[in-house]
Amino acid sequence: MAYNLGMIISMIFVVAFVLLGGDMYCLSSAYSALDNTSITVGYLIAKSGRVDNEYLSSLENKYNITFENVNPNTPSPGEVVDFTIYRMYSPLVISTSQIKIVAKRNTIVGYYG
Repeated sequence: MAYNLGMIISMIFVVAFVLLGGDMYCLSSAYSALDNTSITVGYLIAKSGRVDNEYLSSLENKYNITFENVNPNTPSPGEVVDFTIYRMYSPLVISTSQIKIVAKRNTIVGYYG
């Protein structure tokens, strides 16, 4: 009887750790995808030289991201543009609320041009 009870309790811990590991893997994968997207967005901003609201909203729709800070709003060629993008992630067991995954990058306007 003690063996069965011990086996049941240990399986509860095993399932909890497997769920936690799966959640950490999904979170890491989501961050890697956001990091790749931030590199692509930085390249597109540098190549186009535009940071107006229309262009940023088209990038948001295309890549399923949200811009948080874009500085400066009207860059000139050779100027550094800092931007922050994020996506929301719904975890399995880490938290009951959504987690904001953030990537902050900068690019030089006209560098690829």
